[in-house]
Amino acid sequence: MNIKISELNDLKNKQKFSDEEWEKRGLNPSEKDLCIKLEIFFNNLLVKLISTCENKKSEEEIKNVLENYLGKIDSHEFDTEEREFIADYFEEIAQILKINIGEKLNFLVYQIPLNNYELTKKQYSDKILEDERKRHEILSTECRKCKTQLETFILERDSEIPDFDFEIVKCVKCLEYNILDNGPGIKRYRFLNYELVEELPKDIYDLEKA
Repeated sequence: MNIKISELNDLKNKQKFSDEEWEKRGLNPSEKDLCIKLEIFFNNLLVKLISTCENKKSEEEIKNVLENYLGKIDSHEFDTEEREFIADYFEEIAQILKINIGEKLNFLVYQIPLNNYELTKKQYSDKILEDERKRHEILSTECRKCKTQLETFILERDSEIPDFDFEIVKCVKCLEYNILDNGPGIKRYRFLNYELVEELPKDIYDLEKA
């Protein structure tokens, strides 16, 4: 089975909004009806994505499915912790699919409408990034071609997570490929100004070979 499809299936079969998952985040569980609603929503999304992948649709078509479901979320129905939880699952799915929707996820967390994306992006991106930089540790690498800062926002660390991979990324400004070595201990993250292309295991590649 395709690795992406297998990982999407694993996530579909997981109890994503169980009491245990809330407690892992240090939060009290939300109301049961809301958790059931979110579970059904994400399972429907995952079923649609699995079908789209199985039918060998293009990356753009797969991204459209993901973004269409993201657009169905009314952020005003949820509190801050719930929005962040929802955004993290969208980010997990996006990472499985090697798709970048980081900026739109920030709009969800900050309750910014997505119906006029370009205007919204222009008006609010500076504020969003300023707030994000205050909240999170940031790893920054300069693009070797255009000097844009390729930024990784560290949402959660875990000292037991080893240093598995080099990341091959593509700068969204100039499309140049770069290698990131963010090190161990990163449990959850989001990124800005780059797209993840490939992960190269460090037990096979050294930095020179990567």
